[in-house]
Amino acid sequence: MRTVRGARVTAVLVATAVVAGCAAADPPPELRGDAAYVAVRLGDAPAVLDVVDATWGLGLAALAGADGDAGAVVSPSSLTTALAMLAEAGEGPAGQSLDAALGATGQERTDAVGALVAALRRLDGDPAAVRAGELPEVPVVHTAQRVVVDDGAAIDPVYLDRLTSAFDAGVLRTDLGTDAGTDALGAWVREHTGGLVEDSAVVPDASLVAVLQDAVVVAAAWEQPFTAEATTADLFHVPGAAAVEVPTMHGAVTTPFVELDGWQAVRMRYGYAGVLHADLLLPPAGSPVAADPAGADLAQVRALGAALDDAADVPVDLALPQVEMRSEVDLGPVLADLGLAPLTVTGLLADDVPATLGQARQQAVLLVDEAGTRAAAATEMGMAGGAPPPDPVAVVLDRPFLLVVSHTGTGWPVLLASVRDPRG
Repeated sequence: MRTVRGARVTAVLVATAVVAGCAAADPPPELRGDAAYVAVRLGDAPAVLDVVDATWGLGLAALAGADGDAGAVVSPSSLTTALAMLAEAGEGPAGQSLDAALGATGQERTDAVGALVAALRRLDGDPAAVRAGELPEVPVVHTAQRVVVDDGAAIDPVYLDRLTSAFDAGVLRTDLGTDAGTDALGAWVREHTGGLVEDSAVVPDASLVAVLQDAVVVAAAWEQPFTAEATTADLFHVPGAAAVEVPTMHGAVTTPFVELDGWQAVRMRYGYAGVLHADLLLPPAGSPVAADPAGADLAQVRALGAALDDAADVPVDLALPQVEMRSEVDLGPVLADLGLAPLTVTGLLADDVPATLGQARQQAVLLVDEAGTRAAAATEMGMAGGAPPPDPVAVVLDRPFLLVVSHTGTGWPVLLASVRDPRG
């Protein structure tokens, strides 16, 4: 029997909302473009793999840029979707920077992101499932997108058509300069994260002209659940501190397992048809990323996922801590390092009025227990006016590790976590 041991975990869960800003009290119904929404099929979007690759880069960058000794959770897929919504308004240098970050340009970018979102929407359901006493038999992945425009600004009609046709997103008008006006942002976040994220992170500001919002919820039961009776208080080795006792789930599962370059990786599938899974990635003890898996090399993480894709099911004696993490990430420095700030677009507002990226924050929640996974995220970016053997394998995650929840058909990372302390 081989034993794999590990300690602090950092988790990445990404859901995004983008904010652009200048400043109506009682918001009217959402505006919709004249163009009809058309769900793009994966086979009709040649740049899908390029966008998935880019999403991994964005997710690890966001994770590495997060504060918090316990680790962090972000949603790469949601960040990508929010940036893609913004890219529909980008031209010139701003558009080129967004295309470079997203891995595709023009209509190929639009189709690829739209196809990936549509693939997740096949698992759509009530976001309140994340709060239900029992997780659904069929995994729920709910996503939503919206743009909020200040009542003192006007949306570009061409951009409105692009939002509707590509993302099935509408536009709300409200006063982004007041607390009362931005209440609508928080209500939307609560609705589309099933209440796991309790409010918007946008700070009212008279300079705000628009807010692009994206949210994601995951409510998924393990294909092979743990039992509460097998959960014990075990030691978890928190970096730079004494080991702490945490509730640790134990189970004998049959699932893909690989060892690669000193890493141990286990894939835990969620119920129903293999459409969603979580990869548990334990770095080598004593390695540079052992204390903080958020610093893992992108190529290494992708190689582990690819190896698990090809791995046969083997018996694994798994020890996995319960996880309860909440993060709020300031995306401004992350986007600046990626060349996306300062960023000014001229295709979002009418009459080519410029809007410049200002506020950019992401909130995420990750809960892992015997039954499965509950998670949600909401990211907001503000635009201001102007500018992955026969003998049983023992895997004990008692030190930092990575947890990745991905869409099985595409490999699009929906949640990415670096767990350094499962207590959050």
